[in-house]
Amino acid sequence: MDFRNLRYFVEIVERGSMKRAAESLYVAQPALSQQVKKLEEELGVKLLARSVRGVVPTEAGRELLTRARLILDQVHDARQVIQAGSRDPQGSVVLGLPSSVSAALSVPLIVRMQEAYPKVALRVVEGTSGYVLEWLRTGQLDFCVLHGVQRDAGISVTPLFTEELYLVESTHARKRRKPVRFADLATMDLILPGRHHGLRDMLDRIALEHDVVLAPKVEIDAFMQMKALAKLGVGNTVLSRAAVADELARGELNAVPIIAPRVERHMVLARASNRPVSNAVRATTALLEECVASFDGEYWRVSKGS
Repeated sequence: MDFRNLRYFVEIVERGSMKRAAESLYVAQPALSQQVKKLEEELGVKLLARSVRGVVPTEAGRELLTRARLILDQVHDARQVIQAGSRDPQGSVVLGLPSSVSAALSVPLIVRMQEAYPKVALRVVEGTSGYVLEWLRTGQLDFCVLHGVQRDAGISVTPLFTEELYLVESTHARKRRKPVRFADLATMDLILPGRHHGLRDMLDRIALEHDVVLAPKVEIDAFMQMKALAKLGVGNTVLSRAAVADELARGELNAVPIIAPRVERHMVLARASNRPVSNAVRATTALLEECVASFDGEYWRVSKGS
């Protein structure tokens, strides 16, 4: 039994004639009769009978007619929803962002979504890259932005942008006019996340490669508290310009380049490769990429092809 057979059967009953149904469907009458015979053989019952009024359904035919109409209506409705969704995306989307990236992207993205796709309900979830990746793996997110992940069989990634990290200090401290060397971080009072955090892991790997030992004065994973402590002069931290844009604009913090080596991290768009991508997710992804491009050269360098 297939949709075509059901559609033919319903048309025959509604027209009351094989001939009129064949004309309506643009199908040869013998071919139409053959399809009905095939359906009757498959079900093992007689579906149509001839009368003075033409072709009428048997009791089994009336039962099939009711169910066939329901099935065909559901298929039609599904097609309409899917086609409408491709033109006018709708539904829910959950996006995961690292807190430092969310500081720059969340508000402009949400504003653009409200204007362009009011039928899409966007939810933005913040967390460290490690947590965000785990949420993606467990299906809690539709897609996310991550600090370049290692190869993962279930995760598909697309380069998004590269951002430089800076030494961030209070404006009450001595203003540094020149970049600081990475090795100089070892002599400073640092405020950094714990070792399981993606930012700390990256800094520790660079330190190991350059024979530098980082011994933070304060370890705290809370992004906002890291900035608050730096503003109070408790110590210095390492963050991107996007993460401290508001504080820089208000003159509360300084961002000093780090050299030898420069500290950069590559951010990617990630999604689960084994799950379908809805039109709403595609639309949100496109707007996110537009938001990222709008800050190219200010906060980061957009990856080619993104």
